[in-house]
Amino acid sequence: MFRDLVYDIRFRWYNECCLNRSILTFCVELCKGVVGIRSRLTQLVKKLVLWPEINSSHAKIRTLLVLGIPMFIFCALFSLIRWAVVWDGEIVAVASERQMAETAVQDYINQLEKIAGMPVQIPEDTIKYHPIWRLAAMEDKQELQRCLAAKLNYQYEACGIFIDGKKMVAVRDKSVGQVVLDKILSTYSQDGKGKVNFKQKVAMKTDIVDIDELMEADQAVEYIQYGGTDVKKYQVQEGDTLWDVATAAEISVEQLIEANPGLSPETIQIGQEIKISRPAPLVDVLSTHENIQQEEIAYPVQEKVDQELYWGEQKLVQEGSFGQREVVYEVTLENGQETGRKAMRQKIIKEPVPRIIAKGNKKLLAFRGGNGRLAYPTSGAIVSPFGARWGRTHQGVDIAANNGAPVVAAEAGTIEFAGNRGGYGLCVDVRHGSSVVTRYAHLSSAAVESGQRVERGQFIGRVGSTGNSTGPHLHFEVIVNGTQKNPTLFI
Repeated sequence: MFRDLVYDIRFRWYNECCLNRSILTFCVELCKGVVGIRSRLTQLVKKLVLWPEINSSHAKIRTLLVLGIPMFIFCALFSLIRWAVVWDGEIVAVASERQMAETAVQDYINQLEKIAGMPVQIPEDTIKYHPIWRLAAMEDKQELQRCLAAKLNYQYEACGIFIDGKKMVAVRDKSVGQVVLDKILSTYSQDGKGKVNFKQKVAMKTDIVDIDELMEADQAVEYIQYGGTDVKKYQVQEGDTLWDVATAAEISVEQLIEANPGLSPETIQIGQEIKISRPAPLVDVLSTHENIQQEEIAYPVQEKVDQELYWGEQKLVQEGSFGQREVVYEVTLENGQETGRKAMRQKIIKEPVPRIIAKGNKKLLAFRGGNGRLAYPTSGAIVSPFGARWGRTHQGVDIAANNGAPVVAAEAGTIEFAGNRGGYGLCVDVRHGSSVVTRYAHLSSAAVESGQRVERGQFIGRVGSTGNSTGPHLHFEVIVNGTQKNPTLFI
């Protein structure tokens, strides 16, 4: 009977406690063991009452042994209960008392937080404390913590920087995160002037991360500024080399080849599309600032009619001069590159002075009642204009024409001269009224005589190369009041 009693106690405790059940299950089984012991003891007491020798001293000693030994065994077994620290279903350490286990775990977590300077996060319900049947247990808290360090997995409560809802980097806390964002913005600020903000939505949120995900502030700034990739395509032009393309893209030839597997100096072809990959920011920074500039104001040009000038003639009355103004612009930049400029206000420092030009509308030959224009004297283009030529003034225009081409009077009038005139060679002058003379020089022959009346468009001679001439052409002049004028103003 005694062996059965001990076996019953050990069987219940070993099968339930050693299986790491919950405290509630353990207590229920313990009560069952106690109830079993009580039942056995009750049976023993009933039998002892019936013994006739119960009143003898020898019987009393026997009774004490029967009752005391099971109780001693029960207390000994109860004293072997230990507390297991269970991580994610696995026993990582065993302590003699629950309080010691809890204190060791909490001290270890506090130590991690102190070293990292940030909260440690352990998923809820991953650490549990279960009673367990063990002969030996850890009495040293440091030894227990060494076991925890070898087994426990943990993460830190950090600050994540999110761009458009996507986490880009993680730093220790929000104060470090703010330093990162401020450094990025200050890169594009104009000495603290103007406004600077992010183009995308940027937010800082509490995030649970592994220790190797954490970045220092400078690391995070560099990653956000250069961690992206900007890929563009370029079509190879004739004469391009890999070095030319890489230099224009401000990258190395090695980077160009890396972005285009199989590309080499021998395989590059005209029309081939090449990918140009360059580092790009993960977030765009928009900045606006005011820019003050001194600018010139263009002077206006004014025209007025001068009745003393012939049609087509003009004269400068007043030279113009630029004005000056101070303009305040609002300049918009994206990642330091100007994308827009808007004038906000301006102040005139100096008004511009207009340029005034007088233009004539006087008809060269008003008596004809026409528009005052002269007829073209021969067929051909002007090859030498009026004005400076070879260090002196060319007082007419040279019209290219074949030798012998007909020449006609530009307007009706009287032949004032027909004959040779020095460098002009064979020359005909026609007077049109009292102030206008037209001259036709370098002729090969003349068909008119002095004093003869001619009409507009009448044949007067033929093109030649007489006098100071380098080849067949017509030299044509318009003389007004004894002064040569530019014939193109009148024909």
